[in-house]
Amino acid sequence: MKTIYLNSIIGVVVVALMLIGGAIGIYIIGNTTNEYPWDLMIPAIVGAVGGMVIFLAISMWREKRNGNIPSYDERTIKNLQKYFMVVLYFTLTGSGLALIIAFAMGIKTIETGLLIFILTVLFSLVGLGSLVVKRL
Repeated sequence: MKTIYLNSIIGVVVVALMLIGGAIGIYIIGNTTNEYPWDLMIPAIVGAVGGMVIFLAISMWREKRNGNIPSYDERTIKNLQKYFMVVLYFTLTGSGLALIIAFAMGIKTIETGLLIFILTVLFSLVGLGSLVVKRL
């Protein structure tokens, strides 16, 4: 019962932060276009609350099904720690080398769309790698 209470508090905080982020986004849009589309808050509210309800339902179902058995054991946690440490250093080193090479080639600006694409691929690979390491 204690876990459900803690998950509920975390859920309320996460939903509140999502709604604050949505309101800030609408405010920024309004400042640039002089028109504040507050009707965009409806999908933000439905998405944030709906996502949290689904998360809490899955959490309660998993706890009811498994009891107090932890999802991860110590070996899995150590493997994930080692993986993320290696990925951190490779990512930082690779990004730094890529920037140094780009600067040496005379590239002074980086296109935002390309940067978003590269970071999306990078985060996807890190996420897939963590799923693989979790299964080891």
